[in-house]
Amino acid sequence: MYISSVIIENFRCFGESVEFKFNKGLTVLIGENDSGKTAVIDAIRYALGTTDQSWQRVEITDYYNEDVTKEIKITIIFSDLTEDEKAAFMECLTYTKNDVLLYFNWSARFLTNVNPNRTFINITCGKAGDVGSPAAEARELLRVTYLKPLRDAYIQMKSGRNSRLAQILSTVPDLNAGIKEYAEGINLNELSLTGIFDLSNHLLAHHRKIKEVNKAIDEVLKRQMLLSNDEIKTEIIVANTANNEDRKIHTLLEKLDLQVDNHSKNSYGKVGLGTSNIMSMACELLLNQYNEENSSFMLIEEPEAHIHAQRQLKLIQSMQTHCNTGNQQVIITTHSPLLTSVVKLENLVLIHNHIAYSMKSDYTMLEDNDYKYLERYLDATKANLFFARGVLIVEGPGEELLLPTIATLLGRSLTDYGVSIVNVKSTGLRRYARIFQRKNSDEIINIPVACIADRDIMPDCAPAICINEEYADKDKWPKKNRRWKTESEIDDNEKYLNKIKEKADGKPVKTFIAEHWTLEYDLARSGLAEEMLNTISKIRAKELKECMPEDLLSDYIKEYNNYVTDEEKASYVYSFFSHKTISKAEFAQQFAIDLEEKYLNYKSNNLNELLPKYLVEAIEYVTSPLI
Repeated sequence: MYISSVIIENFRCFGESVEFKFNKGLTVLIGENDSGKTAVIDAIRYALGTTDQSWQRVEITDYYNEDVTKEIKITIIFSDLTEDEKAAFMECLTYTKNDVLLYFNWSARFLTNVNPNRTFINITCGKAGDVGSPAAEARELLRVTYLKPLRDAYIQMKSGRNSRLAQILSTVPDLNAGIKEYAEGINLNELSLTGIFDLSNHLLAHHRKIKEVNKAIDEVLKRQMLLSNDEIKTEIIVANTANNEDRKIHTLLEKLDLQVDNHSKNSYGKVGLGTSNIMSMACELLLNQYNEENSSFMLIEEPEAHIHAQRQLKLIQSMQTHCNTGNQQVIITTHSPLLTSVVKLENLVLIHNHIAYSMKSDYTMLEDNDYKYLERYLDATKANLFFARGVLIVEGPGEELLLPTIATLLGRSLTDYGVSIVNVKSTGLRRYARIFQRKNSDEIINIPVACIADRDIMPDCAPAICINEEYADKDKWPKKNRRWKTESEIDDNEKYLNKIKEKADGKPVKTFIAEHWTLEYDLARSGLAEEMLNTISKIRAKELKECMPEDLLSDYIKEYNNYVTDEEKASYVYSFFSHKTISKAEFAQQFAIDLEEKYLNYKSNNLNELLPKYLVEAIEYVTSPLI
């Protein structure tokens, strides 16, 4: 069985009833801080209890808005029960057409009329909550293993009372196999753990020094304390603190430590928090291998804590494989784009504004081939979009490098507004946009997503200026295998633009299309042509070495002014890119620096008047309107 759904009401940040869907194997909860990820984890462990038997007190702060007049309600729905599990919960099951479900209802009510005030916990089963609580033995099957965030897992693996390592080892099958009572002459290697316990007691009680002390006490009593006819004899024995077999075994196991030799000099047992974190998770996964018949549940908060990048990748990939082959369900919370990038998209649940959005194909607008594409190309630099308050999806390096600087100069720093910029190239624009679009039209992820697209239609003068001088004669334009179009060849401009928008548009995604052609062309035409030529002259001077930037700029400005129309002038600037004189990425990097030098501290910053309108509108959409 597995936790298929959790419904939470009046708990922490969740007021009205909210439902969370989970996968059978691995589910990764993602989202920005304070979105509700930890509250979901705590709701599960409050209701089901944990395998370490820790007791969790419900505090006033656990009530939504600390309103103790309302009742906390947590319903956990289990699906896909085995025959043994159905038998264990026989009286608690709910039967549907397609499945047999276990509804586990946990509620907390604050008793204001009790002094001191305390919380009353009630547990029921059934969809309507009209069935009694499961038997104590059955409830043990529902306990979850919980690994808290920023834990010192090494301490949990050390010896001592209630050692987690001892709890894990105690589940090993046939752990107590062997001879269970010590007797003279037996082979010590054949002793069971209880036999070892009895042997240690025997050796302690019959130790030579202990016997000598016992004899000395006896002599002192007889000589100094007792009367001649008193018949009292003393004996030091080992107290029988462990009076049953299980306790004897656990007493021995609590003496064990888990140490690691990392092959460094003088480092035995001395490992960092990251390694100890991995050690503890390895032990918990091992526990499931010894428990193949029963389902188990693990909650892990921030598994990336203290772990470097390569280990994070290995960890999550191994855990994903393990969950697909076993009967263990693992629910993880993370803030790591690196972890998120290697998790299968269908295993992600985005929590935003206290609402859960599963990325399973049942809920998103993504198609099957979109999932395959994204699982291959959604790397760590792009996965940060899951943690953003706004997303800019762009088609090339020019936009990726320039837009953060432009936004900062407009007073809309993408960092300050929590906006991620993702370069997906032209083929990925639609796929990434669909991540934020839901099949249920009433379900909207309230994260503004701006897709910035080129118009890809050049002015009629551009072929001759940007491609080949012969194209000044339209009759010489190629008739076949031509990858470009001009404005005069577009019959219905509005229909053409709508076709571009249809690729990605849909709440909360909006497409912002270049007003004329491409980013660089539109920048030149809107009013930044001279600034662009200045940057181009710097880059060319470095390549040519013998030329000075000022001389090149003078030549470029002169040639620029020889053109008459705005289209011709902007096309001339763009020709540096179309003729591969300089790369768009190299230009964008240097142009961002030059714009900062000119406009960052300029008193009358009129940059927004010189920028293409579609860029300004896109930045406004994912941040806030400019004044």
